[in-house]
Parts: sequence; structure tokens; C-alpha cells
Amino acid sequence: MTINLDYLNLEWNILVIDDSKLNRAIIKKTLSELNMQVDEAVDGIDGLNALKKKKYDLVLVDIIMPKLDGFGFLAKFKDIIGSNFTPAILMTGSDDLNSKIKGLRIGADDFLLKPLNEKELTARVLSLLRLKSVYSELYEKNIQIKKELDIAKRIQQFIIPKNFSMVPYPKVSGCYLPIEDIGGDFYDCYSLPDDKYGFLIADVTGHGIPAALVMSMAKMIFSIYSSRYGSTHQLFESVNEQMTGLLLDTQYITAFFVIYDSKSKTLLYSNAGHTRALYYRAAKKQVVALDTKGFFIGLAKDTVYEEKKHPVEPGDKLLLYTDGISELKNYDGEEFGENRLAKFMSEHTAVTGDSFCKALLDEIKSFSPLENRVDDIAFLNIEF
Repeated sequence: MTINLDYLNLEWNILVIDDSKLNRAIIKKTLSELNMQVDEAVDGIDGLNALKKKKYDLVLVDIIMPKLDGFGFLAKFKDIIGSNFTPAILMTGSDDLNSKIKGLRIGADDFLLKPLNEKELTARVLSLLRLKSVYSELYEKNIQIKKELDIAKRIQQFIIPKNFSMVPYPKVSGCYLPIEDIGGDFYDCYSLPDDKYGFLIADVTGHGIPAALVMSMAKMIFSIYSSRYGSTHQLFESVNEQMTGLLLDTQYITAFFVIYDSKSKTLLYSNAGHTRALYYRAAKKQVVALDTKGFFIGLAKDTVYEEKKHPVEPGDKLLLYTDGISELKNYDGEEFGENRLAKFMSEHTAVTGDSFCKALLDEIKSFSPLENRVDDIAFLNIEF
């Protein structure tokens, strides 16, 4: 980023607020020679009215004035300029530390001691205008970044499924809430050969753009390889082979993958260092945790992943989720935890589909406000 430091060639709008005609004249003469447009106000009220009519780049305001003094002006100053950065220099005839502290607390950015010294006036004004120039460029860059993040957010929302109609059975619903505009958690569903369906949930370490980029890459690789294998451990081994060496030193992926075989009515599943899946067995009214041995994806080649099988009966439910739920903490530092999640499943067996997702989200919110969370939240609810 190139910051324009040639502020002498820019036209700056300055507002000087002082009941002393002489001080206003000195400031106007000094700053006008620097290609600055200087407007005058005789007191705080007059200054506030000027700000309502025109945008200024810097304000100089005296402390002692009739009607409304400098402190009173500064107290109302921010309400008028809003989020705009307009530096304010407080002018005072006393080198009193308490007055300076009070001014800084209210909103002053610098001080000038009266009687004014023209060289000091010039130096302090140019210093703050340089700061404003830097701020303005950073502000514009920030707007551009926010626009780009919004585009990235829309792309991510597009590639993470909301409609699960591609899976006629079992019934699938889900929820994804990134902690930032974009995140590293994701889930997906795959229609596989031989009347099989695949269900994936994964979590990329970190947040923001780096995690989102890895997430997009991982999702693409999983999509490519998912139809090539009828085995969960083989899929993980192939994806791990592809991802190892592509990630940053501190990055890795945790994942849980399930294949439902509609002919044999069974699940195959493998876990790559992810949170354990929870399975509700309707016949026994019992929630069990599904887990296997397996290391994170993307850290080491030739990693071996265990695969297990589980029978499926009508009325059963499977919940795949990321640790943004189980590790969510309340104000007392207590985690939401796997047991609380299992208890919720047991007590909400009659609630299905999107209603179940909403109910679970409400339960999470009642445990801890979502604005306090430090990780993405994602889960898939799969009903047989």
C-alpha cells in the first residue's frame, strides 16, 4: 500500500473555534499559506453548527469560550462526525496537566499552548493531517477488504449445501455458523455408486481467509475422491496423501466421514482426529458415540485410518458436529460438552429436520451467547 505523504499539495479544510479574533487570524494566516482552507467559529455552538454544514479535516478549538467551551464542544463533537476521523487540537493558555488529561479523555488528539507559536502550530497540524491521510487510506483499504470478504462469504455459502434433496434417504438437515464472515468448518453430502451415500463434516484449523481457502480446496478434493472409494478409510488416506504438503505448518484438518449403504442398512465410518459422532439408537432409546483411530489430515503421508461398521434401524439419528459446539464455554468457563449434546438428542427424538436444527441452536444460545464463541459452529443431522 502506498500512502500519500504529499499533503502540502492537498486541499485541507480546517475549522478554528476561538472567541479571540487575533488567534483566529494568526491560525488562518499560517495555515492558508500551506494551501489550507480555514473557516472560523466564535464559540462551541457556532463550531458545532459549522460541522453540521461542512466536512472538515481538522478542528482547532479553544478551551475557554462563551456559550460552550472547548470541553463541551468535544463532548458533542463525536456525535456529529460519527465514524469519520477528524483530528481535534485543543488550545489552552494553561499548561495544566489535569486539563490535558480531561481533554484527551473527551476526544482531543493534541494540544497547543497559547500564545500560539506559528512553527509549533504548523508542525502539530501537519502531523495530525499526516495521521488522517494514513487513516483515510487504511479506511479505503478496509472497505475494499470488506467487499472482497463479502464476495468470499457468498461463494462459501454457495459451496456449503443448504438443500439436501440430493439424498432421498436418510433425511438430512444442517447448520453452519462461521465465527467470522468466512470460516474453516464445512460439511457435504455425496451420492455414491451402489445406492450408497456419503456424509462428511470437517474442520480446518484457524479462522478467516487462510482457513476458508484450505476449506475450499479440501472440499473440492473430497468431492473428487468420494465417488472413487466404497471405503471411508481409503478416502481419508487418499485425501490425506493429496493434502499433505499443501497446508501451512500450523494447519491441519479434522474430519469425520460416514457411508450409508441402503442395501445392507449399515454405516461405515472413519474419524480423522475429529469430535466423535453421536448416534441415537431408537430401539434402545440410547445415544452412543462413534469413533475410530485416525490422525489429522494434511500432516503426514502414509497415515492409516481405522474403519468401523454400525447397523442402522428406522428411527435412528446420527449427529456429525464440529468442536465449536462441544468446546463452547459459558460465563463460568464450563464447556457445552459431548454429554450435554447427547442428552439433548435423547430428549428431542420427536423433533426432526430443520426444527431439530433450530432447537439445537436455541439450546446452544441459551447455554452461552453466540457472540462469545471463539470457533465456528457446524453440524449435520441425519435421520433414518
